[in-house]
Amino acid sequence: AQLTARHARNFLDCVKSREKPNADIEIGHRSTSFSLLANISLATKSRLEWDPEREVITNNEEANKLLHYEYREPWELTV
Repeated sequence: AQLTARHARNFLDCVKSREKPNADIEIGHRSTSFSLLANISLATKSRLEWDPEREVITNNEEANKLLHYEYREPWELTV
C-alpha cells in the first residue's frame, strides 16, 4: 500500500512539474510486452520470435493477430 501511494504521488508530482516519472509509459509498455507475449505463446502453444522495433511476431501469423483486438465504438486505433 505504501509503495502504491508513493508511485501515485510521484505521478501526480510529475504531472505538475512536467518531469519524467519514475515509471513512465515507455517503461510500462516494455515491461508488459513480455507477459503479453508469454500469454500469446501459451495460447498458441508455440515459440514466438519478436521484432521489438516493429512490435510484431515474425514467425507466427495467428499469434501476431492476437496482438490487436476490436475496440468498442467510438474508439479506434490509428497508426
